[in-house]
Amino acid sequence: MKIETVNLTKTYLLPRQQEVKVLKGINISVNSGEKIALTGPSGAGKSTLIHILGLMDKPTSGKILIDCEDVTDFSSDELARMRKENIGFMFQFHYLLADFNVLENILIPVWEHRKEKTPEAMNLLETIGLTDRLNHFPAELSGGEQQRVALARALINNPKVLFADEPTGDLDRETGKIVEKLMFEMCDKRNMTLVIVTHSPELAAKADRSINIMDGIIK
Repeated sequence: MKIETVNLTKTYLLPRQQEVKVLKGINISVNSGEKIALTGPSGAGKSTLIHILGLMDKPTSGKILIDCEDVTDFSSDELARMRKENIGFMFQFHYLLADFNVLENILIPVWEHRKEKTPEAMNLLETIGLTDRLNHFPAELSGGEQQRVALARALINNPKVLFADEPTGDLDRETGKIVEKLMFEMCDKRNMTLVIVTHSPELAAKADRSINIMDGIIK
């Protein structure tokens, strides 16, 4: 899935009518199947940008093009449908549901079709090496195991693009490498577009290219 932005801006209005300009005219193009790292200091606008690219938030101005189609003014329902059909998300924190076991957590995005999707979820569990943990709950897993489950959950819909916001930021170095390796391998296998927000030079170096953001603009 190809993603483009044209003069993308994002401004937040704080109390007392104070404006905070987070993105200040972003123009990027991410080709289908490409792996991109968004880098830059904290507060530069990386997470805001990835949320807009992932259609979880709307820009203040500018355009978002998905496979050359302008989706900027899509309704909330249209954006939700596009996210469900095309987009997977990973965050720094796993956001697994405490009362659901591993298999159930993976199936959450496709809960209405969980019976039909269970074989695929089992295949993902085998790929991430957690088949023996399918009935365990998040509190019974290590941090790395939880994030591997989050990766499987992000992929259960067979998305065209995976957005990963600091996916290994809460993990130790060795555990992070395991999650990174799985993420890249699975994106390669599925020919998925991958957009990663990261502070890690090592992780950024694994991408096809890096886009550095500072003060809401591309440097």
